[in-house]
Amino acid sequence: MATVLVLGGGYAGMRAIKFLQREVPSDDEIILVDKTGTHAEKTNLHEVAAGTIAPERITYEINDVIGSRVNFIQDSVTNVDVDQKQVTLKDHEPITYDYLILALGFQTETFGLKGAEENALPMDDLKTSEAVYRHIEDTVKGYAQTQDPNDLTVAVCGAGFTGIELLGELTQSLPKLQTRYNTPEIKLVCLERSPAILPMFDKSLAEYAMRFMAKHNVEMKLGSNIKEIKPGVVVYTDSNDEEHEQPANTIVWTVGVSGSHVISDSGFEQRRNRIVVKDDLSIEGHPEVYVVGDVAAVMDAESNRPYPTTAQIALAAGAQAAKNIGLQLRGHETRPFVYKSVGTVASLSDRDGIGEIFSNKRKVKGYPASALKKVITDRSILESAHLSTVFSKGRFDLYH
Repeated sequence: MATVLVLGGGYAGMRAIKFLQREVPSDDEIILVDKTGTHAEKTNLHEVAAGTIAPERITYEINDVIGSRVNFIQDSVTNVDVDQKQVTLKDHEPITYDYLILALGFQTETFGLKGAEENALPMDDLKTSEAVYRHIEDTVKGYAQTQDPNDLTVAVCGAGFTGIELLGELTQSLPKLQTRYNTPEIKLVCLERSPAILPMFDKSLAEYAMRFMAKHNVEMKLGSNIKEIKPGVVVYTDSNDEEHEQPANTIVWTVGVSGSHVISDSGFEQRRNRIVVKDDLSIEGHPEVYVVGDVAAVMDAESNRPYPTTAQIALAAGAQAAKNIGLQLRGHETRPFVYKSVGTVASLSDRDGIGEIFSNKRKVKGYPASALKKVITDRSILESAHLSTVFSKGRFDLYH
């Protein structure tokens, strides 16, 4: 009897579990390990951080959707030893496996910037995203006592995908907090090192997003090279290398992410905690180990660069890794992972967004893009869970 172990209950891990139950013979053991026991649709964490959606709307309990043949263990992974085929956990006995799918997800990357870890708020999971909104609300509420104008300033560091989506949601939630606590206008500032935003999109779509920010009074400080985060202050230099300080009693860090630290802690050859995988998603020298999701660097043969780590590719890779294990258990050759993106959509609030869809990168913007983002979320839930989960957790607020 073989033991198949999956580490991580995110997009890739849950998709793998779904397919393993189809592909693996019934007398083999399937184990899933996740530190929280709750799957979160992480492409919607910005809504939780902005307070525009309740956390339970983007989560489901893993035990509610996995089959009875899956042994679920809620615990944190501390080490992966591929030579001994053993995984060490924080609170349980080590697990020995025959096949392994590594899908441990991402963590916030501060790049060693002074003060970022201590003085800025990350957004790498449900807990930290909830903490962002609590901090914003508590600070705005506290203005009545402090009369500190910096309590009414929110600084978002980074204008990448997550930063832009968070800014869009905050343009909707901050005016409501202003009304609730009867404060002056709440200032929203974004600091970004690059001179432009969202390079993965057509220039016209990035310009549309910039017009959205201007319309909603978001101050976009592009070309700002952040040097340090002090308590209540972002220190940065402009394009002339002159130093400035942006005061804000709420500072949110969305500059970048890396794979789970468990990857480097376990001694894998990696870059930013991502492992370069072979064309079938296994790792060199260990055909029984598959790496998928945010801890994998899946190479695009055309560009010779890794594909962007998205929920879309994580779901597809999770399914392929499970299929390949099924092939190995039946004595067959594994198959290469072939990835074709169906497009990318970024929300700019509940009613606005931008995107490029299909192979011809057809541009969409405005309300259709925001509705499409919700359709993508529903499809993601269906792919990682079940149709019943879509009905209970899906986004059906397509029309307003």
